[in-house]
Amino acid sequence: MRRLLIFAGLIWCPFAFGQIQITGTVVDEQQQPLSYADVLLFRSGDSTLVKGFIADHEGAFLAEAGPGAYRLEVSFLGYRRQRLEVSQSGDLGIIQLQPDSENLEGITVTAEKPFIQKESDKLVVNVEGSIVAAGNSTLGILGMSPGVIVDQDDNISLNGRNGVRIFVDGKDTRLQGQELSNLLRSMPSSSIEKIELITNPSARYEAQGNAGIINIVTKKGKFYGTNGSVTLTPGLGRYFRWENNLSLNHRTERFNIYGQYSLAKRSQWMKIDINRRFVDEADNTLASYELRNLFELPIETHNPRLGVDFQAGEHTTMGVLVTALFNSNGSLATNDIRQFDAQGGLVSTQQTDTDVDSQWNQVTGNFNVNHQFTKSNVDLDFDVARYTNTSDQRYDSGFTNPDGTAGTRNLLTGLVDGYLNLAGLTLDYELEVSDSESFEAGWKNTWVKSDNDLEYFDTVDGTTTPNEQLTNRFIYDENIYGAYASYRLHRARWNGQLGLRGEYTEIQGNQVTTDSIFQNNYLKLFPSASFNYNLNEKNVLGLSVSRRIDRPGYSQLNPFRFFVDTNTFRVGNPLLSPQFTWLGEVNYTLNGKYYLALSYGYTTDNLSFGIIQDGDNQAVLVQPFNVETVRSYSLTASLPITVAKWWRSNWNLNASYNEFDGLVNGSELNRSTPIVSLSTNHSFDLGKEFRLQLNTFNLFPHYVSITRIEELSSVSIGLQKTVMDGKGTLRLNVNDIFFNQYPVGYTDFAGIDDGFRSYRDTRYAALSFTWRFGKQSVEPAKRRQSGVQEELERARQQNNS
Repeated sequence: MRRLLIFAGLIWCPFAFGQIQITGTVVDEQQQPLSYADVLLFRSGDSTLVKGFIADHEGAFLAEAGPGAYRLEVSFLGYRRQRLEVSQSGDLGIIQLQPDSENLEGITVTAEKPFIQKESDKLVVNVEGSIVAAGNSTLGILGMSPGVIVDQDDNISLNGRNGVRIFVDGKDTRLQGQELSNLLRSMPSSSIEKIELITNPSARYEAQGNAGIINIVTKKGKFYGTNGSVTLTPGLGRYFRWENNLSLNHRTERFNIYGQYSLAKRSQWMKIDINRRFVDEADNTLASYELRNLFELPIETHNPRLGVDFQAGEHTTMGVLVTALFNSNGSLATNDIRQFDAQGGLVSTQQTDTDVDSQWNQVTGNFNVNHQFTKSNVDLDFDVARYTNTSDQRYDSGFTNPDGTAGTRNLLTGLVDGYLNLAGLTLDYELEVSDSESFEAGWKNTWVKSDNDLEYFDTVDGTTTPNEQLTNRFIYDENIYGAYASYRLHRARWNGQLGLRGEYTEIQGNQVTTDSIFQNNYLKLFPSASFNYNLNEKNVLGLSVSRRIDRPGYSQLNPFRFFVDTNTFRVGNPLLSPQFTWLGEVNYTLNGKYYLALSYGYTTDNLSFGIIQDGDNQAVLVQPFNVETVRSYSLTASLPITVAKWWRSNWNLNASYNEFDGLVNGSELNRSTPIVSLSTNHSFDLGKEFRLQLNTFNLFPHYVSITRIEELSSVSIGLQKTVMDGKGTLRLNVNDIFFNQYPVGYTDFAGIDDGFRSYRDTRYAALSFTWRFGKQSVEPAKRRQSGVQEELERARQQNNS
């Protein structure tokens, strides 16, 4: 009852959004219905796509949108597109399409999506049509996306800010750190359709994620009947790699059954060279180390999906989706460490041979029900997920004295066993009240429980004892109860939205080994507002402001020490506080394709990370920490250019300036740093079904809190050929041709002077073949979407029309 009272005030607000309704029937030249013809509604002023619709099996359609002037386009494969101007409700009657004389027998007409595409409130990376994406992982594709930076530790930031949330098919993975990078590295690009970058979500979204949301949309069948595709992608980097993907779909008027199976198997190479000094306040060397680490990282991933959509009635749809990921990965490494005293004299030499074998699995399920009333809509989602992680670890270290004699030998073995259970219930309600207003409200509960148990043992000169420093068990429970209400108002030249979201959070952490329990409960409100104004037919101005939260990830709170080498450990921080951010943005769109955005963010208790000294020990901890405040100013620009009929390009610039202020490990961090990245994508039509694609990426020198990263760049090229009368596609891709896509940097802070060079297996070649089979001639009624997926679509269509 207490929680109901907390949120009762958020669920009532009499606002709504009016509609015009346009009907018609699409027929061919012989007056026969064109079943499932495409109907698209564009805003007349700036040609922005507002909504898409599909005619039924009799060719009839109903298109709905807010009041205004629109261009309605009706199309069907093999027929000429017809355009009509509409501005009020009405019946267009019979719309007859004429055959396209250029669509002759044996000729396939295709349309190419740009690699980077600007939509109303987001940037879209069309992975499916990208040649240079072949053979890459989803994590690698993210690093090629505008405004996205994947750093040397696989942390992801967007527009210069950390705290981005990763969604898959509209569902928050709720993973961070190593668990998230394992998931994204395990997902092959052949299973991905597109990536959506949403920098300022509305109140309907969870408030988590100050940098915004990245939504990864997986492939799904797009045609009626039975159809599918097979993709085979062998590749070669330092080692051979292999990737396969099979998609099947059977769609009828009432049912859609779809499935997918992806397999990725590869070994990757990595080399990390580190020169590390421990210094006093006068920068005098106390001790120094040379660390040379060589890794082979085998990975094998199986990713099945199975879903069923059902049209239960004229106004009710239901769907079930089950996905799984079974991931086996390992680390075979040799770590050489040379230790020197203050005068540079050799103290000892150490070699550690590492053998880690890990299993990381997840199974998720979603049940969705959507019902349309006369003037309202109700959407219900129930989600469950279970993640399990086991790992057998072996670190065999041998020491050599300066005179060359053998020293002690230490064998460290570890067993990691953990799981994470997640359940979520979401209810969204949307109501039309007048011709220009709408009201939305919703409720979401999320329950999470994780349990990680680590046992480590030392074997020194044949004697085995428990390692009390590394052995631990950590149990974490988190419950989030959220509610929101929002109001939208639409006029001929402008629209606005005002929303409020409240979230009550309960967390409890239990470090079992030390019998240490911490708890934290808090209620926070997150207002949001947006306003868009059409200056004229070609110019659109947008404004938005919101408050957001970033809760520490489960692994970030976990106080375990994870062994990297005898001089380096990864460790969580159970004392981390959530960070809160006020974010404002002004954006401008020209002709529906040229995009410019300026934003400002003010963050308190900024969640960051870095390497800090382990007390007085000559070892370092890679650890998350809070920085008191961070101010961020950023600019994002997207510029598509048609150089010639055969050459199209897209230029994307992201520049930000961050000001850090606070204490880290007892030392003052008062630093300002610019972060600038530039990416380009070029597509060349070579004729005779050949297409060439060239991608470039530059990330200029910058600081990540206390660590400076030098310039990082890449050039990738791909060649594509359509074969088998359009049913097959061959792609050849060479990634990072000049081998510059690896991080180099240093940390000079709080008694540590640490320089590193982290070589990655980023240069590789891949040959991909895709075969599409089955019926490929009729477009789908729609992609079945869960409640959160529909939220993404509504945000696209209404938040920034």
